[in-house]
Amino acid sequence: MVHRTPRSPNPFIGMWRIVEMELWDKDYIDLEGPGFIKFDKGGNGHFRFGAVQGDLDCRVENYAKTERIEFSWEGNNDADPACGRGWAVLRNGTLHGRLLFHRGDESSFRATQPSRSNHTPNTDARKSGARRLA
Repeated sequence: MVHRTPRSPNPFIGMWRIVEMELWDKDYIDLEGPGFIKFDKGGNGHFRFGAVQGDLDCRVENYAKTERIEFSWEGNNDADPACGRGWAVLRNGTLHGRLLFHRGDESSFRATQPSRSNHTPNTDARKSGARRLA
């Protein structure tokens, strides 16, 4: 019989409310509803802020002795097609990251998840290498 050690839950999965961005103010972030970034199981996700929305393709990577979620995205900026990439890390239960537009703007962001406001990832349980979200 094979015994498998259960993988710790992915701390990035879920809906995160974008509360601050470097380039855009709160009014713009919430222009079409509350700004958010959502990471799903299976390496997918979605985000929206202002007139920008995109679908995500995500991976969790080891980076500087911690895990970070890295993603590429494709969507729209207003009515124009847009794409780019980004990443985020957890610091004291808050998501801190950077969103980049291909050949365009880039902005840091901060997002919160009320259900995990006091959650910090366990760095001792991390494995090396990339993995799909599970």
